[in-house]
Amino acid sequence: MIKLFATDLDGTLLKHGNVIKEEDIKAIHRLQEQNIDFAVATGRMERDIKKICSEINHDAHRISQNGAFVDTKSNQALLAKTFDAKTSNAIHNVVNSFSSPFSITTADESYISVKTPEIKAVESILYFPLVEGVDFADQYNDDFLPSKFMLLGEEKDIVALQEKINEQFLDVSETYLSDPRCVDIVPKGVSKALGLRTLAKHLGIEPEEIAVIGDSYNDIPMFEMTPNSFAMSTAPKPVQEKAAHVVDDVHQAIECLTHLVNN
Repeated sequence: MIKLFATDLDGTLLKHGNVIKEEDIKAIHRLQEQNIDFAVATGRMERDIKKICSEINHDAHRISQNGAFVDTKSNQALLAKTFDAKTSNAIHNVVNSFSSPFSITTADESYISVKTPEIKAVESILYFPLVEGVDFADQYNDDFLPSKFMLLGEEKDIVALQEKINEQFLDVSETYLSDPRCVDIVPKGVSKALGLRTLAKHLGIEPEEIAVIGDSYNDIPMFEMTPNSFAMSTAPKPVQEKAAHVVDDVHQAIECLTHLVNN
């Protein structure tokens, strides 16, 4: 029996230009008819999830920043993981030494090293503007700690940077290719799977009672935690191969779950 359905955002529920298909919205609303709870698991910030929930007129449990933060739909905070000040300073100095732009995200804000024309174009479809400027490597403290660093650029370049980060910070960080042009650096242990397990424990459900859908490498951990996994047909082949099913849209995955519930 499926008791929770969790969806990724970019490339999954959110199409190009932050468009959400009406069929997907209707399918999400139908979940409650089957007593299936709803969650969003994304690399985006919690404020983005709240904005989307408002747009689709449906609340959700919120797993944000790849699992660094977990909040219930009733706004109970279950998990919050950030880098400590010393690690934050060290990672900051390493990513700042590369030529590629990078961003730093805290629980409440997202900062960008430089707003290139390409980043400005991307920013135009974001729900909230980026704050330009990251000259605070020595200012990290208990009241100001990052939950994620993000490297931006050509895939071959950022993958090379990813390998260097993995070598230097293996004991304190995880890295995910969340997009062909984007590498996320998060605290050790953080993943969408961790976020979902934290939420599942709170809800009193088992991993096999969860269904998930996504389209990127950072979705693989949650694919691996449940047999009820769906990859988007637009996902890279290695990502598709980790999922139990491949679909074109979120509503198709929900229709499949509904069929399983009724049979």
